[in-house]
Amino acid sequence: MLKSILLALVVSFTIPVFLLSQDVSFSQFNVLNSYYNPGATGLFDGNYKVRIINRNQWLNYSDKPLRTFALSGDIKFDLGNNNFEKDFIGVGVYFLTDRAQALEWNRNEIGANIAFHKNLDKTRRTYLTGGMGLAVLQRSLSYENIYFQDQFDGLNQYNGSSSEILPVNIQNNGDFKLGVNLSSKLSRTWSIQTGFGYHYIFKPEFSLFRNLEDPNYTGSKNNKAIQRLNFVTNFTYSLNNNEQLFPRLHFNLQGPHQLIQTGLSYRKAFYNFNQTAFHTGISVRVAGTESSYSPTDLGILVGFEFKKTVIGFHYDFGIRDASKYSHLNNSFEISISITGDYSNQSFICPEF
Repeated sequence: MLKSILLALVVSFTIPVFLLSQDVSFSQFNVLNSYYNPGATGLFDGNYKVRIINRNQWLNYSDKPLRTFALSGDIKFDLGNNNFEKDFIGVGVYFLTDRAQALEWNRNEIGANIAFHKNLDKTRRTYLTGGMGLAVLQRSLSYENIYFQDQFDGLNQYNGSSSEILPVNIQNNGDFKLGVNLSSKLSRTWSIQTGFGYHYIFKPEFSLFRNLEDPNYTGSKNNKAIQRLNFVTNFTYSLNNNEQLFPRLHFNLQGPHQLIQTGLSYRKAFYNFNQTAFHTGISVRVAGTESSYSPTDLGILVGFEFKKTVIGFHYDFGIRDASKYSHLNNSFEISISITGDYSNQSFICPEF
C-alpha cells in the first residue's frame, strides 16, 4: 500500500510540465511548508505552531535589497478522540509580503489552509493528507520613480509629463490551491515526508490593464498567473536518540522557470541542558529553464533550539554571478518557530 502511494505521487510530479513565472521562495522552505503545500498544514510535532521568517536578498549588490517576510500559524484538531495518532485536521493561516524598494513594488498575500490527515498505518505512523487553501493577493507599484523617454527635456532631466497610458497601480486577486502529502516511518531509523502543492489553479488575472477603458490603449490587457507546482521531500535519519540528519529537496516549477533547492542539515540534542539542540547544514540552489540549469547559491545554515523554540540563520552566497560582478548577490534569512502543547508524533519534523 505504501509503495503504491509513493509511486503514484512520483508519477504525478512529472505530469504538469506545462506549468508556466517565478514566485516567492525561501531557502528555509520547511519553516513555511504549509504555504508551499496546503497538505502539510498541521504536520509537525505538537498541537499548534507559529513561524516567522524574513529574507533579505541582493545584499552587497544593492543598497535597497529585496525583502520577503512571512508569518504563519497552524493548529491541530483531534476530531474528538483525544489522540493525534489517529485521524486529525490541521488548520492554518499565513501572511506574506514581498517588497522591492527600487520601484516600490509590493506583493502582499493573506491566506488560510485546511488539511485532513488520514492514518493509514498505526505501526508506521503513516498519514496520507489532502489539503486546500484560499488566499487574497494584492499587488501594487509606484510610478514616482519610473521615467519614460518622452519626459526627457533634451538636456539632463526627465521633468516633462509623459503621454504613456498608465493603469491603476494596485490590484487584488484571489487564489485557490491544493496539496497532497504523505508521511511515514519507513524503518527504525528512516522517516519521510513528501508531497506537492498546486498553486494558481484558476489562473487569476494579474494584468494592471485588465479594467482599463481608455480607447487609446491598444496593448494587451491579459497577463494570467502562471500555475505553480511545489514538490517538497524531507527525510529524517536518526543516528541515535540525540542526533538526526535531515536530507531535503524542494523543486519549484512555473512554466519555463524551475528552481531546485537541496540540502542536508544535522541536529544534535542536549537533553541534559533543558532540552536544547544545535542545528547546522549546507544547501545548494539551482535555477533552470527548459534548456539549461545553473547553480545560483551556496547556503550555510546554523540553528539553535531551546525546548519548543527554534531559531534558524541561513546565508546564501551568490555563486552564479561571481565572475561577472565584484559584489556578489548574497541573501540572508532568519526564522523563528514556536511549538506549543507538545505531543510525540512519529518522528522529529525538520525545521529548516
